[in-house]
Amino acid sequence: MSDPIKFYFACPSPWSYLAMDALKALGEKHSREIAFKPTHVGQQWQQTSAGRPLGDRPAVLQAYRLIELPRWAAWRGVPINTEPKHFPAPFPLSSGVIIAAGQAGANMYEITRALMRGCWVDELNIGDPSDVAAIADGVGLDGAALVAAAESDAVTAELQANTDESLADGAWSVPSFVVDGELFFGQDRIEMMDWRLTDTK
Repeated sequence: MSDPIKFYFACPSPWSYLAMDALKALGEKHSREIAFKPTHVGQQWQQTSAGRPLGDRPAVLQAYRLIELPRWAAWRGVPINTEPKHFPAPFPLSSGVIIAAGQAGANMYEITRALMRGCWVDELNIGDPSDVAAIADGVGLDGAALVAAAESDAVTAELQANTDESLADGAWSVPSFVVDGELFFGQDRIEMMDWRLTDTK
């Protein structure tokens, strides 16, 4: 059986959100599972010196981001609010809920996509326990239980393990993907991942 495609991400990353549907389609096309790995992007930046928070980036890059986001959203055929009122949202709660859902055997794609849409489409605060619980309830999960589990030792350990694994794989930010040991950075590499998976069949 082929290895899953690793997906290192954080819900407050719009580029991670833009990857979701295309990545799902890629996995289905090539019969590959997606390994959802929420990651501590701040640790990636700190340990690699390869990234920094949006507000610390040069103004020209911040401006270009606001050009690229709607352009890529249109290309991907997904809605996006490029300046949501709850951005930047802290990532630990959403990451913890996704990990807790996975540990409980839930569909990680559904809860991940719902949380990302909450931030990037629906103007919800994915750093707020009540909003996050409501989002989880909306995909048929026990939101209160997942929020309660989000800071458990098991969840915290998995988040750190994901981050350590991402660094070992050479990732420095999100979204990053690993296909058969090969790192791809950015949602704009999904088409190249398709080429790679097709080329190696």
